[in-house]
Amino acid sequence: MTGAPTPRPGRSADEGQLPVIVHPAATVVLLRPGPDSARTGPEVLLTLRPDSMAFGGGLHVFPGGRVDPADGDPRILGRSMGGDSFRVAAIRELFEEAGVLLAEHADGSPAGKDPRLSAELPRLRAAVAAGDMDLAALLESHELSLATDRLIPIARWQTPRAYPRRFNARFFAVELPAGAILDLDPREVAGHSWLTPTAALAAMAAGEIRLWPPTSITLQRLERAPDLESIRAGLELIDGLPFSRESLSEGLIRLTGGQAFGPAGRPANTILVGRERIVVVDPSDPDEEFIDLIEAEAAALGGRIVAIALTHVDPGHASGSIELQERTGAPIFAGPGGGASLSWSVTEVDDGTTIGLGDTPMVVVGTPGHRPDHLAFQMPDATILSGDALTDRPTLVLPPRGDAPAARGSIERLAELRPGRVVPGHGLLLDDPPAAIRAALGAFSS
Repeated sequence: MTGAPTPRPGRSADEGQLPVIVHPAATVVLLRPGPDSARTGPEVLLTLRPDSMAFGGGLHVFPGGRVDPADGDPRILGRSMGGDSFRVAAIRELFEEAGVLLAEHADGSPAGKDPRLSAELPRLRAAVAAGDMDLAALLESHELSLATDRLIPIARWQTPRAYPRRFNARFFAVELPAGAILDLDPREVAGHSWLTPTAALAAMAAGEIRLWPPTSITLQRLERAPDLESIRAGLELIDGLPFSRESLSEGLIRLTGGQAFGPAGRPANTILVGRERIVVVDPSDPDEEFIDLIEAEAAALGGRIVAIALTHVDPGHASGSIELQERTGAPIFAGPGGGASLSWSVTEVDDGTTIGLGDTPMVVVGTPGHRPDHLAFQMPDATILSGDALTDRPTLVLPPRGDAPAARGSIERLAELRPGRVVPGHGLLLDDPPAAIRAALGAFSS
């Protein structure tokens, strides 16, 4: 087993109690240029929650918290540059926890650049955090507007059903404003670090820090973004895409839809293999509605989910695996080294291994390139589940873990297997694999 143990806040002892209320919440991924941003990208702020906290104690997290009723105050929304109570809560929580106020004066200058206001911010932060001053009064007294338009929505997560405290949290990315200085609330923050996403994931893999799954998945997504504009262009959340279902053959169902953690507007395929003992390949979306759909499909077949297999641990393919495992107890299988990027445990499998827990045995085919842990799965009828190694578009080779020569070699390996058909990680069934393989190899040659 690899990967850091999933940190859990505890379980309810009373299985018969009423469903736990899901509270709206907001989280801020605060970025700043690093010492070598051109090569490693920006750094993100991670704060350490005190061990004494009832929820998530001892974890490194992004600043954030519950949406309060006052976050919908018309006085605040009237002094905001668009948005809703989630965005207001994100800015308020960032200010309360870290002392960074995302607000502007009438001339567009950030609050932190005003030396008089900047000197007052620690006192104002403490007053707002303690409830002695509300945010609306602060904005009105200093003639400020919240810079809600700077927040880039990049994710939405819900804590699993079995947890005694549940949150529906929206994640926003934003750059540290000019002149801003951290002023951390000691009641909520026991320490902090500025780390690149890659460095943070490496620290998690080494056991130096503990991360909640939404934090580690968000960091994985940010690894690809060299700057804020790249985040806005490639990672902004596409919400509410419709779900779709297609029966590819007996015992092979393709589901898509949800939040689209993958390429913009192109959600990943989730594949159900089998009828009685079902293996779910790439449960892509952590949204509760999508996991409900997977379970409903298994139930309609009269079967149960016995395993979860990941073509790779990219967020667009693996994000739903933790929630699905929480519900079913099914083991998660991933490629060599894949567990190092996840904050929950997986079983790593190598090339040639057979995953035989389901009705249909699946032979693991190592297909590195998109990521070093990338796998394809070969089925007895010559169908191959190819993930991102082979799709109807040029093979993705994404930084920082992509390897173009390895990706080409993986396509050549798939050609040697002579697949009868290919079910890719995105898009429709490839019913002419030789043509798809020729096109993919041609893209590397052009």
